[in-house]
Amino acid sequence: MTYAALSLLAALVARLPRAALAALGGALGFFVGSILRIRRRLVESAMERSGVRDPASAAARMYRALGHGVFELLWLAGARPAVRADEVARVAIDAEAVTALGEAMARGPVVLFASHTGNWELAAAAAAQHLSGQGRGLAVVAKAMHARGVDAFLVRLRRHLGVRVLSPVGAFGAARRALHAGDVVVMPIDQVPDRASHGVAVPFLCDSALADRAPAMLAWRAKATVLVVAAERDGGEHRVRLLDVIPAPSRGGVTRSRVWVDATTKRATAALEEFVRRSPQSWLWLHRRWRAPRSAPPLVATRQAG
Repeated sequence: MTYAALSLLAALVARLPRAALAALGGALGFFVGSILRIRRRLVESAMERSGVRDPASAAARMYRALGHGVFELLWLAGARPAVRADEVARVAIDAEAVTALGEAMARGPVVLFASHTGNWELAAAAAAQHLSGQGRGLAVVAKAMHARGVDAFLVRLRRHLGVRVLSPVGAFGAARRALHAGDVVVMPIDQVPDRASHGVAVPFLCDSALADRAPAMLAWRAKATVLVVAAERDGGEHRVRLLDVIPAPSRGGVTRSRVWVDATTKRATAALEEFVRRSPQSWLWLHRRWRAPRSAPPLVATRQAG
């Protein structure tokens, strides 16, 4: 879909009452997940092997939540700035997360380990709004989408929401500069690394997966505190939850850095796994989390989820 078409659609959706978004999103999720059945077999298979109770029902809830999120983002993109700010302010950041973030920023740099949970774009906007009140910024490392129109649309929306996006190309340098300036950096921990050599094997839900070392390596080099966070729908509201706090590393050589990076990557993944088991509909089961990196042969034997 082109940028112009998405912008027109956003303008139309913004005319709707906020209360209509859930119903429209539910219909979209039903169409995608139950009529078109896009990756439905993959999702239910992974859920079943992960021990999720009633995979069919959990998958349906996930598709509905994703559809709801799509309409929320379109509504935000077409809304007036004041309405947009009010909607972002409705996102609840748990008191535990607020306290941990404040304490961590007082000690030094902070890296948020995030994931594709809840409406992650709205969660990032809420974090950015919270930080802006303290004179800080939020920078998110995010891959560009293959569809250029969609990517341009999202980049513009993120900018309006106060979220700065860092391209993975040159991300380390840009992220360290952002941390040095006092901003908080967000990196995803639930994506397959580009190369097998960049990952560490971790148990995750139904199988072994490769987890990218890059987020932990950034934290090591910046001597940053790591906060593992996730987002979910809690009744009629969004919540950002704190899953774990990993203290900033102490000084050490190459061997110690590799041990800390691998241990931190595994610990953060374990915290995410626990969250997903509690709230399976909140995580993006659609992506092929257990596949091998496309640019290199697999180093981990897996039962492919798709």
